[in-house]
Amino acid sequence: MKKSLIRQIFEGAPGDSINFALGEPVFEQPKWFINLFNPKILNNYAYTPNAGLPKAREAVNKINDYPNDIENICLTCGAEEGLFASISGAKLFLNEQKNELLIPSPYFLTYPMVAKIVGLKMNTYPIPPFCNGSITESIENNINSKTGMIILNTPANPSGLMLSENEIKKVEKLCADKNILLIIDEVYRFFGNRETPVSHNWNDIGSHSILVSSLTKNYGLPGLRLGWAYTKHNVINKIIAAHQSIAAITSSISQQLVEQFPNNDYKNWLEVNRNKTIKNRELMKSELKENGIEFVDSEGAFYVLFKVPTEIMEKMTDVDFAFHLKDDHKILTVPGSAFGEYSTGYMRLSCGGLSKDFKEGIKRIRDGIDSIKKGM
Repeated sequence: MKKSLIRQIFEGAPGDSINFALGEPVFEQPKWFINLFNPKILNNYAYTPNAGLPKAREAVNKINDYPNDIENICLTCGAEEGLFASISGAKLFLNEQKNELLIPSPYFLTYPMVAKIVGLKMNTYPIPPFCNGSITESIENNINSKTGMIILNTPANPSGLMLSENEIKKVEKLCADKNILLIIDEVYRFFGNRETPVSHNWNDIGSHSILVSSLTKNYGLPGLRLGWAYTKHNVINKIIAAHQSIAAITSSISQQLVEQFPNNDYKNWLEVNRNKTIKNRELMKSELKENGIEFVDSEGAFYVLFKVPTEIMEKMTDVDFAFHLKDDHKILTVPGSAFGEYSTGYMRLSCGGLSKDFKEGIKRIRDGIDSIKKGM
């Protein structure tokens, strides 16, 4: 196991580089949130229940519009641990009967790493626009008798794919019919587009679905390490058991902070963050178009995949091209091959940062492409 390509590219970069590599949002916190850091909260460091404080779990259900049953939710150390605990808990529940995890491709880097750590076999299914037909058809074509878990990511990292409510329900039904646990990674759920600002709503959650998310992306609070896994399925007991062994509890301070969200204007905070994200994504796509760089039309999250010209891919790998951009043009990107075979030959850009850098950053990418073409 090695450091991810994202970290390899980020570390050792020139100090004046423009960073389009890390998926880290840059949002301002409202005054009411800053004022929550008071002696009452900052002097309470006690253990909490493994699944989280009851009021904190209620608050998380509230801000996500989940059905408000706190027995169905486990608070975790961010969505990363939420995924780890959910996959580990699902493996404990399945008890080796079904030992294969099916993940989308292109995929988030954590998925194959967790599968390797917990000893699961892993297969992939291509997602639009890298497959023919619907995502439900793609999943169904790649299921086998050993498939015990499937991950669905919407809006997706790195492609920006955003599924409709109807598409999600079809996948949920497929999983229920085949008795497969469906882990829905929805960390970018609230960062849709102008037509559909929220990826989906949860008036009804599939019987085999496990929802994983966090405060990290939506509110720009990665340092709080507060995430969750929600499911109606009794696998929740195994998820809590796995979480207890992985981290015991998530931060008691973070739990006390999120308890106060329903008493304050968290909806406006989220709306401001969403509007900024949509604007940033549209601006980055506009700059790519203006510079004649082909890209996948991202519909959600804060990533855009651009295509490395064929003549460059004939000369070098996308990893080599990423290091060329880093070393010679001081622009940090992530090669698509880091996310699986289907995105090889693409580069991921994060538009979660400062929009003032977009014009110069895309220009540096254009310069990097042109410098290689001139040397051919």
